[in-house]
Amino acid sequence: MTKEVVYLCKNTSGTDGACEDALENKAIPASLVTINDNGEAICPGTTVDGEPCGAVLEEVIQPKKVPWMIIVASSVVVLVITVAMWLFLFRGDALLRVDQTSFILSPGQSTKVEVFNDGEVNLQLDNVEFSSDKFSTEITDDNSAIAPGESGYVRVKFSENAQDSIKGSMTIHSNSAGEPVSIEIIGNAKPWRVAEKLNSTSTILVKEKG
Repeated sequence: MTKEVVYLCKNTSGTDGACEDALENKAIPASLVTINDNGEAICPGTTVDGEPCGAVLEEVIQPKKVPWMIIVASSVVVLVITVAMWLFLFRGDALLRVDQTSFILSPGQSTKVEVFNDGEVNLQLDNVEFSSDKFSTEITDDNSAIAPGESGYVRVKFSENAQDSIKGSMTIHSNSAGEPVSIEIIGNAKPWRVAEKLNSTSTILVKEKG
């Protein structure tokens, strides 16, 4: 909204007497003044002697009001951004730890791998990647986020239709600081071959045959 221009009369003395508006320090709106040929604003009031004042007026340069609402809003925005940056930069990290570094599964067998969070913020499990499609798992909402100092489980299953033994790995992806964590995993589809190998190399069995 545009403010109306106002003037002040400074003629507190003179041959025709002091202007009444000057003595009262009265603000004179631009709508009440006339402009002379020189482009000067002329006081419309009278002098103390009752004569037209006719003095040249001085325009009042009004001070700008401080936009407090804008300042407050800007301060709040700056504070929010500062807090957000502080939380992002200095809040700490999640840290995934797994004590079990390898395990063996038979066809159709499943096991739970315990996952610890040694960090300072929630550990978010994203997905588990296997080197073979014979292994599978499912991350649910119940175990996708692990609080600091707590642990959760990732269930791993070896396909019941597996025909061959597989030595591979599972890699857990998360928001943990550092690289994803990998664990050795073995799918033992033909456990009897272990017994056959033991029989063929056993010195005790050889002696018994003799």
